[in-house]
Amino acid sequence: MSDVVPMSRTSVMFRRALDALRLRGPLAADPTARMFHVLLVAIAVYMAVAALATLPLAPVTLSRLVNPVMLQASLIAALILLRLGEFQRASLVYLVGNWLWATSVVYISGGIRTHAIILYATIPISAAWLLGYGAAVWTAGLGISTMLIFACLETLGAGPPRILNSTALGVWAVAVQATLIGTIPVGQVIKRLTVTLNELQKYKQHLESLVDQRTAELVKARDEAQAANRAKSIFLANMSHELRTPLNAILGFSSLLREHGASEQQRHDLDVINSSGEHLLRLIDDVLDIAKIEAGRIQLEMAPVEVGKVTEDVMNMILPRASHKGLMVSVEPLQSPLFVRTDPARLRQVLLNLLNNAVKFTEKGSVSLRTTATPANQPGEVSLVFEVEDTGEGIKAGDHAAIFDAFVQGAAKRAEGAGLGLTISRQIVELMGGTIHVESTPGHGSRFRIEILAPRAEASEISTAPNLGNVVRLARGQPEYRILIVEDQKESWMVLERLLTYAGFQVHLAKNGAAGVEEFRKWRPQFVWMDVRMPVMDGIEATRLIRASEGGREVKIVAVTASGDVRKRCELLAEGLDDYVRKPYRPAEVFECMARHLGCRWEVSQTTSHAEAPDQPIGVLRAEDVSALPEKLREELRDAIVSLDRTRISAVIDQISQVNRGVGLILKRYADSYAYTPIFDHLNGAS
Repeated sequence: MSDVVPMSRTSVMFRRALDALRLRGPLAADPTARMFHVLLVAIAVYMAVAALATLPLAPVTLSRLVNPVMLQASLIAALILLRLGEFQRASLVYLVGNWLWATSVVYISGGIRTHAIILYATIPISAAWLLGYGAAVWTAGLGISTMLIFACLETLGAGPPRILNSTALGVWAVAVQATLIGTIPVGQVIKRLTVTLNELQKYKQHLESLVDQRTAELVKARDEAQAANRAKSIFLANMSHELRTPLNAILGFSSLLREHGASEQQRHDLDVINSSGEHLLRLIDDVLDIAKIEAGRIQLEMAPVEVGKVTEDVMNMILPRASHKGLMVSVEPLQSPLFVRTDPARLRQVLLNLLNNAVKFTEKGSVSLRTTATPANQPGEVSLVFEVEDTGEGIKAGDHAAIFDAFVQGAAKRAEGAGLGLTISRQIVELMGGTIHVESTPGHGSRFRIEILAPRAEASEISTAPNLGNVVRLARGQPEYRILIVEDQKESWMVLERLLTYAGFQVHLAKNGAAGVEEFRKWRPQFVWMDVRMPVMDGIEATRLIRASEGGREVKIVAVTASGDVRKRCELLAEGLDDYVRKPYRPAEVFECMARHLGCRWEVSQTTSHAEAPDQPIGVLRAEDVSALPEKLREELRDAIVSLDRTRISAVIDQISQVNRGVGLILKRYADSYAYTPIFDHLNGAS
C-alpha cells in the first residue's frame, strides 16, 4: 500500500501540471490557438532542457546566455498574450522573436554561410499558419532582406566575427529547433489545405449533383412542354370539323334571321355577326394549318405540274379583291412552259398568302408576281424564284425577321388576320427545301422572294384527260352502276348524293358503318364511298366486314376523310380500302376516282362562255350571268351561302360550271376570296 500512494500522488501532480499548461480563456475552443499554445510550450521546454544539458559541455559565454534568454522571453510573452486571448499580438511577438533569435544565431555563427540560416525559412511557414498569406509574404521579405544584408557585408569583407564555433551538437540543436518551429505549422497548413480540398471536393460533388438535378428537371420540363405542345397541335389538327360546325350554324342562322323579318337595327347587328364570323372562319383555317405543321402532320404531295398554270391560278384568285380596291395587277410568267415535280396545292397556298398580304397592305398602286427559273447545280433540277412585289406601306427593318413568327404583323397599323400566313408560308417553303426572304422599306412597298429547288418533269406526265369538273352525265352504252354512300354528316352526303344522281348513278345511303354493311349485303353495289369517322361503327371496321361478306372482294371501296395527312392514304390502303378522297368533295376528283376504279366513261361539256373571251374583263360577276342560271342551281347556291358551308358552295359552283363554265370560274374566284356578299346580292336580284 505504501508504494501505491506515491504513484497516485505523482499521477495527480502530473495531471495537474498538464492541466495548468492547457490553454484557457476565450481561445480555448480555437484549434489553431491550441496548437500554437502547444508549440510555444514545447519550444520553451526544449530550450530550457537544451540549455541545462549543454551547459557542462562548453564554456559559458555571453552569446550562449543571450540567445536562449531572447527566445525564451519572446515565447513567454507570446504565451501570456495567447492566454489573455490576444492571438494576433501573440503571433506577432512570436514571429518577431523568432526573427531576432535567428538573426542573433546567424550573427554569432559567422554570417550567411552558417547552418543557422535555415531558421529564416521556418518563419514564413509559421506566419502563413498563424496569420495567413499576407504575414507569410512580409516575414519572407524580412528574412530575405536580412540574409541579403549578411551576404553584402561578407562580400565587402565586413561580415560578423565568428563568436561561437560550430559543433556537431550545435548543428543538431539548431536543426531540432528548426524542426520544432516548422513541423507543427507545416503539418497544420497541410491539414488545413487537405480540409479545404476535401470541402472543395464535396462542394464540387454537390454542385455536380445539383447541376444533374437541375438538368433532369429542365429536361423533364422541356419534355412535358413539348408533349403538351404536341398534344395541343394534334388536338387542333383533329378539330377541323368540330370547330367549323358550330360556327357555320351561327353564321347560317344569323343570315336567315337577317332575311326574314329583322328590323333595320337587327339587320345591322346581324351583319356584324356575319362579318366577324367569316373573319373567325379564316382564322380557324390558319390556326389549323399551323397546328398540323407543328404536329408534323403536313407532308408534301409531289406531282408533276406546269409552273405557269400555278401562277395563273393564284392571280385569278386574287384578282377580285385587287380590282375591288382599284389596284393594278400584273404577272410576269416564264418565257416558255416549265414542268416540275412539287406540291401544287402547297405552292399555290404560299403564293396566295403572299398575294393576299400584298393586296391587304396596299391602298393604291400595284401588286405583281414575277417568276424566273435557272438550272440548278444538280442535274435534272431547276431553281424556281417567285417574287411578289407591292407598292404598299412597307415593313420596318427591325420587323423583317419577326413577321415570319406566328401571330405577328409587321405593318404600321393593325390589319385583319392573326398574322399566321407568313408563318405557314415559311414552314411550307422550308418543307420544300427552299427559302423565303423579304426586302422592304417603310412607305416604298415590299418584295417577298421565294426560292425552291424542284426536279424537272415532262409534259407527257401532266394528265391530258378532259376536265372532269365539266362532267354532264355517264356516257351512253354503259351498265347501270350502283353506288353506296356511307356517311353520317347530312351536309356531306347531300352534296355527294346529288352530284352522283345528276351524273346518272343509282345511289343508296347509309348513315353509319353498321348500316352500310347491312345495305351492302342487301343491295350489292359495285362502288362504296366510305366515311372514316362515324358513330356506331367506323369506316375501317365496316370495310373489314364488307370484305368478309359475299362479293366483298370485288367491290371498290374508297375512303372519304377530312384529314390532310398524306400518311393517312397508306394507312387506309393497308386496311383494305382501294383509295381515298379528301373532303371537301371536288367533282373532278370524284369522277376521276370512279373512272379509275370502275372504268366508266363520261359525257363532258365543251361549252364556253363570253366570260372567257380575251376581251372580256376577267373575274367580273354580272347580274345577267347569274339570272341566266337554272333556278334550282340559284336556290342551292343561295342556301349554301346562307349556311356558309364551303363544301356545299364549292359543290354547287362545280355544278354551275357544268352548265356555264365561264360563270362557274368567276363564281369560284369570288368564293376562293370569300367574296360571298356580291354573289348573294346577284342571286337575290335574279329572284
